[in-house]
Amino acid sequence: MITKYKLAEECQRIYARFLDKDNPSDVIDLREILIVLEQSINKVLKLQVAESFKAGFVDIPRCNLIEYTCTVTSDSGNSRAYITLPAVPLTLPLDMGIWSISAPNAALSAYIPIPAQDVLVFGTIASGNNVSYLEGQTGYYVQGKKVYFTKDITQPANGTITSVVANLVVSDFDKFTENELLPISPEVVTAVINEVLLTISNGRVAQAELGTNNSNKYEN
Repeated sequence: MITKYKLAEECQRIYARFLDKDNPSDVIDLREILIVLEQSINKVLKLQVAESFKAGFVDIPRCNLIEYTCTVTSDSGNSRAYITLPAVPLTLPLDMGIWSISAPNAALSAYIPIPAQDVLVFGTIASGNNVSYLEGQTGYYVQGKKVYFTKDITQPANGTITSVVANLVVSDFDKFTENELLPISPEVVTAVINEVLLTISNGRVAQAELGTNNSNKYEN
């Protein structure tokens, strides 16, 4: 495993040694690399997940699966409850960016996801549509940044649940410090380094070249 800081140093060395070797004094600030690095990790991992789904596999890198504890709010007027998502999950088929939601003391008894297009079919306890198809279990569906449950789980009859554990598939590496080991595989490390170097090469003008261009500009 590797840390963000070590990755940034490696990118800095490769850039100076191979991509900008004619300008040895043109050193990229590590802080600049760290910003690009986080963006590149997120991009590479998101593409990796998307490619696996396109190929027909459900292969989620464990570094993309992050656990959050969310406060449950009652919507008693509609006989339901909801949580507000603490992060934006990846856009995946069937809302699979929300990997699972469960009560804190029932991790192996997750609530049942209902695809957004089927919400009106199942309804809620109040609507009395086809919620019985859930056989007494609690379902949930996504609307924007909120997740609604088919029961008001804050009520005593439904368990008095005040918080739930949500596992989201996200690209969120802000939670890792610069010196904390990143749970990413070696092939992802190589892809991230290449992405960082490509971004820097395309978007950064060497200081020596910049100085030359400015000199020519003012001489003319």
